[in-house]
Amino acid sequence: MIKKLTISLFASALLVLPVIPVLSFAADASKATIINNGQINNGRVLIPLRMVSENLGASVEWFQAEKEVKIKNGDSTIWLAANFKRAIIESPPTTDNPDIPLREYIDLDTATQVIKGTTYVPLRFVGQSLGANVLWNPQTKQATVTLGGKGLIVNMEQPSIQISDKQKIMDPRLKLLSDKLNQAADVSSIKNISSYFKPYFTEKLIKSIVQNKGLNTASTYKAPASLPVYINKTSATLSQSVILANGLTGEDQYAEDRTITLVFTNDVWKVDSVSMGSRVVISGFSDFQPQ
Repeated sequence: MIKKLTISLFASALLVLPVIPVLSFAADASKATIINNGQINNGRVLIPLRMVSENLGASVEWFQAEKEVKIKNGDSTIWLAANFKRAIIESPPTTDNPDIPLREYIDLDTATQVIKGTTYVPLRFVGQSLGANVLWNPQTKQATVTLGGKGLIVNMEQPSIQISDKQKIMDPRLKLLSDKLNQAADVSSIKNISSYFKPYFTEKLIKSIVQNKGLNTASTYKAPASLPVYINKTSATLSQSVILANGLTGEDQYAEDRTITLVFTNDVWKVDSVSMGSRVVISGFSDFQPQ
């Protein structure tokens, strides 16, 4: 039995959640665990998963090679994978199929993301997956998470890199650069490679593409699901992932990771370099149909 759930979680919805005090927690806030590295990226509120989960009674495992998170909460197991906008929830099997756990696939509004070594997930997902009560205060930019008498206060981390909104790279530009990288995977049909990619890539990257006759990578990446991480005011990194194939047994999938270095030059963001990686993830983080 497979059930797929879709959750439409927009940042605006998070910001207008009613700020209702939880009496059992608010009465003794001094006992709450305080977290100071929540993130707000382009209007999306992200929560450090490990801190939230461990302080709310769930066990967490991180699998470095697969870039997967396993959260054990009672009889349920929650799986997340970096750069994918889906959570997999497994519950105990039925008597009809005792060897196969029940699965639910929950599509999120933003991807699980690793930022400076910490895994982050959308704010509301914490509440829905762990059964917690999540409140957001837009004035203080503070989240309150409560479950079973335990409480967390999540403060948003102040960015060390101060970039004006005008200079930040916006989603349409990110998508455009991603699409151009897809095209650069195979440049055999492009007549003037340098002129075509000049508005989007640096000269260094274009030279590499010409010499190697393309990036020789997957060309099926969708719009970026993760957010850029700023290194300084003129450089940032972006990580993307795509499923390339299903495993032979159907229990796993093969993924390619694309890490992009972006630079701000002549008042526009361009791609400066691209590196690739690969991993095997459990099946279900992305629908894949062989072409």
